[in-house]
Amino acid sequence: MRIEIIPNFATQKEIQELNSWAEEGVKNKWLDIGISSNFFTNLRVTSRMYGARYKYPQVALDLSERVRKFVGISAYPFIVGHGRNGVVVSYTYPGGDVYKHKDPKSSDGLATLRCNILTQKADAGGVLYVDGKQIDINVGDLHCYLVSEHEHWATKVEGNTPRIMWMFGAHVPADDWNSEKIKVQQ
Repeated sequence: MRIEIIPNFATQKEIQELNSWAEEGVKNKWLDIGISSNFFTNLRVTSRMYGARYKYPQVALDLSERVRKFVGISAYPFIVGHGRNGVVVSYTYPGGDVYKHKDPKSSDGLATLRCNILTQKADAGGVLYVDGKQIDINVGDLHCYLVSEHEHWATKVEGNTPRIMWMFGAHVPADDWNSEKIKVQQ
């Protein structure tokens, strides 16, 4: 299982701007009800299915382009149904979690590579697991893995601080990622 973690990928300024937009998005319903297992939940809201309601700030679009170039996926297609402009933001309230799942592949069988940046950490909880292994990430870190190939989840958010995750990525051949044909800059 290949998981790439690049510490401090996003700057403090980017993190602040993204979090401000996410807070505004929650207030304006740009982020709305998410899915938890087989039901809808308001404990984790998302921009994923609501792309017609908003436009992302330039910082999100610039960061998406930087992620795609850095990870070596600029030539690959955006993830189908992935918010707007290939970007999704998730805002998990205390009491919410990310249920155990695998994301779908593309209609033509390409794997789904997600490259995420945590921009706000919960007071406690909200811990990422991939195939049963705890993945330690900090605010600003970029982490990438094949979400269609590996079961993943995040534990329940605790305390008073919501967890905010920005997601970027592409549909790629799994072999290109696993063989490191797709090379992340070092």
